[in-house]
Amino acid sequence: MAQVFVPLNRFQSVVATLTGEQDEIYVTPSGVSSIVLSCQITNNSYQNQPVTIFVTSNKELPIPNFEGIEATGSYVSASALLTLNRQFIRKETAAYVQYQNNLSETPFSFTSSLFENYALDEIDAFAYDIKNNTTIRTNKFAKSFFTKNGVSVIDSTEYSASLLTIEYANTLAQQIIKNQSITGSTSVSTIYQNAVTQSFNTSITPTASEISSSGYLIGKLKDVIINTIENPVLVAQPPIQLVTNVLVPPADSLSPVVSGKLVLEQTYGFIVSGSSDLSVILSLLESANE
Repeated sequence: MAQVFVPLNRFQSVVATLTGEQDEIYVTPSGVSSIVLSCQITNNSYQNQPVTIFVTSNKELPIPNFEGIEATGSYVSASALLTLNRQFIRKETAAYVQYQNNLSETPFSFTSSLFENYALDEIDAFAYDIKNNTTIRTNKFAKSFFTKNGVSVIDSTEYSASLLTIEYANTLAQQIIKNQSITGSTSVSTIYQNAVTQSFNTSITPTASEISSSGYLIGKLKDVIINTIENPVLVAQPPIQLVTNVLVPPADSLSPVVSGKLVLEQTYGFIVSGSSDLSVILSLLESANE
């Protein structure tokens, strides 16, 4: 089968008359990125005509599933203890993962900062969400493992270690919210680093109910992150509105895109919605992706 030749740079013009529906004027071909040089929308009628412009990525993005997770309150004490120990969890989790990697038959090139940041972002998300009765930060953290096009950013050699990081940070958190030493937990046998020590707060005495409820919620939020990475639920990315109901004067034109300021990645679509009295001229520079 012959391959389709894509020139390094190619100018492209698209001329279309709208239908009154959402008209996909242009879709960037695969292997190409397009720069919009100009977009002229002309009103061929004798009255004002509204126009709306969308950009669609035609991509599916992972959406974390929080169904069935309900907080029963604001767990301020647990949040405070996690925040107090965020650097400890960061260093201890990375050291644990490095130790496990060293025991592996096929160890990978370990970069401590990568796994430290995973643990830190996770704990910061938990501390914020359990205090504020929300899932905003956990949602953001779970999505951070994917590009804006829905592709996983985790290197295949680091996949298991990344999941282990999330699991172990949760293990540490479950003990820390009790305001007790992590080595008092049956899940933690030893401390794997001595750069940062665990901190305690003598003014905080969490009740059994607070520990149980906050621990349950943290565990559920951890599950959402793991499930998003392992079995992402993909949902079509909603279109972005560049222009909304802008009026084009009678027998006049509108140029809503500044030259060179809009780049359409491969498979991105340019959609214009308006009256059949409107016509569109789109000028583009297509460049082959490297």
